[in-house]
Amino acid sequence: MSADLQRLVGKIVEDEAFARALVADPETALAEAEIEPTVDLLEALEGVDLESLKELAAAFGENQAAV
Repeated sequence: MSADLQRLVGKIVEDEAFARALVADPETALAEAEIEPTVDLLEALEGVDLESLKELAAAFGENQAAV
């Protein structure tokens, strides 16, 4: 997992305000977190709701811990 993706997953899991901002305005939230808002990442976040985002981040976190 890339460093940016690790930071993103960690912030989603640990910071409710960031997760909400990411759902509301992904490009701004990513830029403020100093994570490059790539086209692919923005497309992946398009239309994702808060609960789905948190579940996905938690799953990534569990998978990373298992490595």
